[in-house]
Amino acid sequence: MAKQPRLQNIPQTSLFPFFPDSVNSRYAGLVLAGLYFLLMLLVSLKYHVVGDYNVETDFYWSYVPQARHILEGAVPIEDFHGPTYPMVLALISIFTRDLFHAGVVLSTFAAAVSLFLMFELLKKLFRSDIALLGTLLVAANTTFIRYSYTAGTDMLFVALITASTFFVLRDEHMRWSNIAFAALFAAIGYLTRYNGLSAAVGVPLAVIVANPFQQNLKDRVKTSGVFLALFLLAISPWGIYCLVEKGSFFYNKNYLNIAYEMFAKGRIGWDQYWYGEAQKFTSLAQVLFADPGLFVKSLVKNLIDHGISDLNLLVGWHVGVFALLGIAAFIKDRAERRVVGYFLIAAAFFGVLLLVFYGERFSMILLPVYSVLALKTLSLPSLAPYRFWKKMHIGGIIALILILWTGYSSLDFNRVNIDSGPREVLTFGDWFHQNFGDSERGKVVIARKPHIAYYLDMKLEMFPYVETYDQLVAEMRRSKASYLYFSLMEAGMRPQFQNLLNPRTAPKELRPLTYTTNPPAVLYKVELEATQ
Repeated sequence: MAKQPRLQNIPQTSLFPFFPDSVNSRYAGLVLAGLYFLLMLLVSLKYHVVGDYNVETDFYWSYVPQARHILEGAVPIEDFHGPTYPMVLALISIFTRDLFHAGVVLSTFAAAVSLFLMFELLKKLFRSDIALLGTLLVAANTTFIRYSYTAGTDMLFVALITASTFFVLRDEHMRWSNIAFAALFAAIGYLTRYNGLSAAVGVPLAVIVANPFQQNLKDRVKTSGVFLALFLLAISPWGIYCLVEKGSFFYNKNYLNIAYEMFAKGRIGWDQYWYGEAQKFTSLAQVLFADPGLFVKSLVKNLIDHGISDLNLLVGWHVGVFALLGIAAFIKDRAERRVVGYFLIAAAFFGVLLLVFYGERFSMILLPVYSVLALKTLSLPSLAPYRFWKKMHIGGIIALILILWTGYSSLDFNRVNIDSGPREVLTFGDWFHQNFGDSERGKVVIARKPHIAYYLDMKLEMFPYVETYDQLVAEMRRSKASYLYFSLMEAGMRPQFQNLLNPRTAPKELRPLTYTTNPPAVLYKVELEATQ
């Protein structure tokens, strides 16, 4: 009978001996975050010169105008997010006119802060080697890199919620200062994106159920109560403002996104829903009770779909398979209390996301969780005897392969995506300012996307949801539009007006000023007075 390998002489901390002295350094996380920031900053500023037509639409459409209103002394109440991000943009705009690149730098910095906090938290909950591998796996992730150079709320939100989780679980013993910081960062996260409300559920759940500080039930309830009280206190100025202006302390219209997920997704187009069906819903309660059976069915379906999508689209199956096995490994080993608390906070966030349509960027906060689950599988004691170069066992080799595989996939995607924005709007902006200067500032331009309005320094009027050219003319007159921009984006969403891509066949109400041919796009001067 073969002799069984002896495991007792292999210390747990040596299972992943990747530069152990450096990993255990107090500056390891700071160095990792700093290198990431510098590298991504250089790449972002060189290649990401204009926002894309996906997530960054919100930057041009919503956040920049709100920041400008804030500088003018008015704080707008937006329907789908809180005031944190436009306030940060307003502060930045005092020092720089180019808000887009300022937004990119902000995202890159927030990504670096997130990595630092992830490393430090994983080091406290697990080991330094797992913290290093887990953080590298996050840093190499396609979605994480993409939103490190994307101007938007995503990375700032990840940094804030990660900070909240870090302060909750950083120490084995409960400290009121940690609870206060955790509540403050959770509140700012909520005021950045309203799904940050998950922290108000996840942290009390972790404290009461996992009992990370080994308190009796009365003290657990007290700790949770103080956290919630501080959270509410921190968001109360905004809540009171919303109550006075809108009649609701928790005012927002994210119930419309839930309604889309339940009643419209896969049935009608995006524009058709927002211009038509969305008007039928006026409250969250109305959405939830319109069809309770369908609501529960949608949650169950999303539980499966979102989980599969996270493992496939967010981390990739090459990591996802090991993450699935890691769940069973943690259950079998009966994870330490703070680790259970960490997973409960993540579960609360995952649960909130089940209410809306799936997007990898929404789940970025879960990346270190999936990484740790995968590394748990690779650090099983049964793998320890199979070692290479005396110190590195096969689990470490596989982990390194996963990081390289993830990094290669990220490079393959992001080298195309980083430069996917409509560069033609920069061409139009440069031409316009050379020929008109600031004389047309603040006038109205009609377009399907807000990018052109930003680079012409004008006000956007959404391309109307109309069927005929006469209706379009009526809408241009109603909105007092001075310009109309028509590109492949407008032609794709309003195909009945495709002839406007050709400036040579322009109708009499529209005078072509300039155009591009690859891709085709035309900037028109609206001349309605001549047709009245």
